[in-house]
Amino acid sequence: MGRETLFRYKEIIPDFDAFLQAIKGPRNVTIRWNPHKITRERLLELLNESFEVVEEISWYESAFRLGPNDRPGKSLYHALGYYYVQEESAMVAPLVLEPKKNSIVLDMCAAPGGKTTQLSAIMENSGTIIANDKAIPRLKSLVSNVSRLGCLNVIVTWNDARFIEAKELFDYILLDAPCTAEGNLTDIKLMPTHMRESLSRIQKALLAKAYDLAKPGATIVYCTCTFAPEENEQIVASILNSKNVRIESLHLKVPHEPGLESFGSQCYGSELKKAARIYPHHLNSGGAFIAKLRKGS
Repeated sequence: MGRETLFRYKEIIPDFDAFLQAIKGPRNVTIRWNPHKITRERLLELLNESFEVVEEISWYESAFRLGPNDRPGKSLYHALGYYYVQEESAMVAPLVLEPKKNSIVLDMCAAPGGKTTQLSAIMENSGTIIANDKAIPRLKSLVSNVSRLGCLNVIVTWNDARFIEAKELFDYILLDAPCTAEGNLTDIKLMPTHMRESLSRIQKALLAKAYDLAKPGATIVYCTCTFAPEENEQIVASILNSKNVRIESLHLKVPHEPGLESFGSQCYGSELKKAARIYPHHLNSGGAFIAKLRKGS
């Protein structure tokens, strides 16, 4: 039996032809300004000197689009930590979490550090961010990026996030869960079904642990870079049905679709419309799913 393809999602993705075209086509090259090392004005001057195309992004003042052939990761300014090369869609979840200054934050699956370093910038290097990951090769990238960008409020830890123990609970938790990464595909073939099922079990356990580690009233953002409802709405619906937690509406400035109420024979509930699905054709970037949860008091 052949592997499933992206046509599995044809009925849930508006403008499916544009979606397929974006999957197969080139993605935008985008970077995020790092305020720990340089002012935005000075960075913009350097970018204009170094790259032919520099476009300011209207929905996020820290982000810039460059030309399709630009390689910002090879620049001296990248090595100096002036910016981080990051897909536009990946920048949304930290803005949804929106941690306040001097708060205590957990990034459960943090490597390679794009969202961790963005959280550090949002918090103006205040408070504490525990940036955790379990994969040693990815941890090396996380440590390198945290150091390169001058994120002084970040502590890196090495744990399977399902088994994290903490003496103090967290004000904010970001769970960028391991997933089948369908949002990064350049072909229509999907991962085997058994991998989706295996990851779904891990995602449920991770989100349950996030709930346990959150203070009463804390914010939890669950996100993935996949389209599979089994890894998205199904996971969020599971915790909504089993824990004292609610899902909150999002007010995104980027194009997106609401979360799904159902898929196939599975019903997730109308509350899941408060989540967001970002497809590659929305931003000419990777795909993303984002849900914002609030733990009950």
